[in-house]
Amino acid sequence: MSNQIKDLNKEIQPAANKAYKAMNNSATLKKLGVEKVIIVETKRDLAVQMAYYSRSRMKDPKDVKAMYKAAGLYEPSDWECKTANTQTLNSNHIKGIAIDFAPFKAGKIWWDAPDSVWNEMGNIGKKYGFSWGGDWKGFVDKPHFEMV
Repeated sequence: MSNQIKDLNKEIQPAANKAYKAMNNSATLKKLGVEKVIIVETKRDLAVQMAYYSRSRMKDPKDVKAMYKAAGLYEPSDWECKTANTQTLNSNHIKGIAIDFAPFKAGKIWWDAPDSVWNEMGNIGKKYGFSWGGDWKGFVDKPHFEMV
């Protein structure tokens, strides 16, 4: 089991581990060009959530960068500072019941992977009891899986 999965609530660790392994063993994902699926994030603390929430809400990118620094995160680009990536301060990541998976290709995270990749990952996660952020209306979060 990945050390990151161990950060999740014990009740969902087995499902997260099975989904992770299934995504990495998926012949369909490999055919679509995915080298592997990685875990981007599991449980996060409030300071990290507040930094994410500050994106697009604070007018000056320097303020967002200060939030990221205070949370121990990397320095976001000005574009990232202006682009929302969460809709709430009450994330299920804080509760330890959410995990973000991402496809990896050519030695880096494949954020702009085609929908076929994300949909296959979503179907695998749902098979193990997760709801998938790719099914959300409005704010779609394709890497996000949660068990509520």
